[in-house]
Amino acid sequence: MIMRCAPRLFANAGLTAGLLVSSFAWAAPQLSVFGTLGAAVSDQDFVYQRHLTDNGTVIHDSLLGLQLDAALNQQVQLTVQTKFAASTHDDNAWEPSLSWAFLSWRPDNDMLLRVGKLRLPLMLYSANSDVGMTFPLARMPQELYSLLPSTDVKGLAVSKTWLHATREWTLESYLGETRSDWRYFMREELLPEFTPGTLYIGTEMTLVGVVLATSNDDSTWRIGFHHAEVESDYGALPSDYPFVPIAPGIGYFKVFEALPGPPVPTVEKLLVDVLTVGMDLALPHDWRVLGEYGRRRISNAIIGPDTSAGYLALLKTIGRWTPYVYWAGIRSHKDALGLYQKVNRNRVPEFIPDAALLNATQRLAADLQGAVDQYSVAFGATYRLSPTSTLKTEWSHTRTGATSYMVDAPFAEENGGRQINVFSLLYSFTF
Repeated sequence: MIMRCAPRLFANAGLTAGLLVSSFAWAAPQLSVFGTLGAAVSDQDFVYQRHLTDNGTVIHDSLLGLQLDAALNQQVQLTVQTKFAASTHDDNAWEPSLSWAFLSWRPDNDMLLRVGKLRLPLMLYSANSDVGMTFPLARMPQELYSLLPSTDVKGLAVSKTWLHATREWTLESYLGETRSDWRYFMREELLPEFTPGTLYIGTEMTLVGVVLATSNDDSTWRIGFHHAEVESDYGALPSDYPFVPIAPGIGYFKVFEALPGPPVPTVEKLLVDVLTVGMDLALPHDWRVLGEYGRRRISNAIIGPDTSAGYLALLKTIGRWTPYVYWAGIRSHKDALGLYQKVNRNRVPEFIPDAALLNATQRLAADLQGAVDQYSVAFGATYRLSPTSTLKTEWSHTRTGATSYMVDAPFAEENGGRQINVFSLLYSFTF
């Protein structure tokens, strides 16, 4: 099969090379620069959302990006986008990354095909989430925009557009794969693999999805269905934790095969289905409503990322000012959140042999669940300095319920029952 496909691949490569050679004969490439300089500080001494503490930070929101668009002919265009921002696998580092690198082919005005590394059409502002000039909030609510750890995939996408009276309809489908890192914060030590602090676990994801959107000059509605299959660098993943009784009312959840008890049920890959719904509605007197909802369902395991999330924002434009308020929330499904609570609270008495080890495994397993239960409210304003720059400020207040993987609580404490205030000031530009 590979040998039969090879001549075709070489032919396609030759065609692409020919197009690249002739590109500048058709049109000069366009270079765009965008960026955000952001400062944020919380009122807590523990870490929230990887970087936010009462010491303040600029790494959380700041980035610099470049985008190159080159028309290879009337129908084919090359797009490359790179950025320098906070690392996705190190809380204290900056790194360059290639966000986009794809060829797009438009056989007619209504059809678009793209192949290469491109952005998932996951949320309303997923495609332009790095360009702070293009969305009205200081930052899009992480309760929803953290549903997938990576929004860039290597693959292909096809979209079709229809015009009906004053309304435009777009149907987009995609298929791709990506590698990303899921972040955990560990409160226990279990050598050699687990030590207290931040832990990143690499994953490979294969994704397929379809999104339907409709818009006119003022408003947009969209709905999307996405399916992902996730494999971990750690191998098979626990789908549940069996309880092993030791004495009446005493026992432990078996989380590692080395412990006595029945086998831990596992799956080779997580099956994840995501439903997304979004709206951007223009109202009379320059009012505007933004809202999005996401349901991330894991069908073959009881695990914390099985969540529902969403936000609702109200905005009003007053000259160059756009003040806003929003509410956002994310919560693990009741089965996953219930399992987290049972495992996290479970302790065996000290007189039980290896009690310290067993109790450490309970807290460790709870941290690896990735469960979440938190809500936020925010007030902010955007001031348009010029057509190419904005200044944004925001105060947000977050409360965690049973737990939240976004909070790195002190090692001897819990991340549930927390209240966090974050103050942000951001300058965004593009040219």
